Amino acid sequence: MGSLKTLTLAGMMALGASAASAADFLPAPQPVPELKGTIGHGWYLRADIGVGSQSAEKYYQQQVIENGGIFFNNTSESAFFGGIGFGYRFNNWLRFDLTGEYRGGGTFSTNERTYRSFDGTYQTNTYKGNLSSLVTLFNAYVDLGTWKCLTPYLGAGIGVASNRVTGLTDQGVIQGQWLQPSTGDVLVDWTPTLGTAGTGTSNNLAWALMAGIGYEVSSNLTIEAGYRYLNLGDARSGNIVNSLTGEMYSPLKAKNIDSHDFRVGMRWNFGSPDCCGPKEVAYQPPVVRKY
Repeated sequence: MGSLKTLTLAGMMALGASAASAADFLPAPQPVPELKGTIGHGWYLRADIGVGSQSAEKYYQQQVIENGGIFFNNTSESAFFGGIGFGYRFNNWLRFDLTGEYRGGGTFSTNERTYRSFDGTYQTNTYKGNLSSLVTLFNAYVDLGTWKCLTPYLGAGIGVASNRVTGLTDQGVIQGQWLQPSTGDVLVDWTPTLGTAGTGTSNNLAWALMAGIGYEVSSNLTIEAGYRYLNLGDARSGNIVNSLTGEMYSPLKAKNIDSHDFRVGMRWNFGSPDCCGPKEVAYQPPVVRKY
């Protein structure tokens, strides 16, 4: 009986020693990736450049409207812009930023024709001017998931646009008809006119809708490309002065200016890396040998 107890005790001691030795050969603990986009690590800076096609819904000039005139052949040209901003990414899906941009190089032109009932003549004018804007927007974005470092997004913004009209000219002719008494022929006469306007500035509500895609180049740098619809509100020139007669007229107003923008930009992310960079890791507690 004593021998049996001795053998059992020896077997248990050997088994314990084997288990303790096996603990020395357990595989090293594997790193657990930290979740990206955690709160407190989402600040970023951004910069964007782009080009937009601007247009106005309609034009207005008080004397033209009062005399039953009409505007037609409204045109616009591309405007170039650049901006900077800062923002915060709350998680994988939601981020906000505040941006400011300057838009320049935009020109516009429109024609109008008015019947002058007091002398039976028609007056036709061509207006040409330059439009620039300072735009501040508060933007919100929804990121739609990341695939191989590509993240499509949707966004919207609201803010203020300060629109400035410079270099406006008003070139036109007055077309008159008169009867030549000696022959009875109806003759047509054109008298050229020229007007200029001072600078005009107006502040308006601005809003935007956006869609695009971002690519995470590294742990901190994201490149973006996207489309934006931007509504800039209204703009106006200074008073128009007839250079030939010195008469002063009310400003030309552009109503509901909007722009279809294509832009590219970058975001410099602070804090935890995102998709492509090396991840910060938190290790599991090591296995400790017990005696």
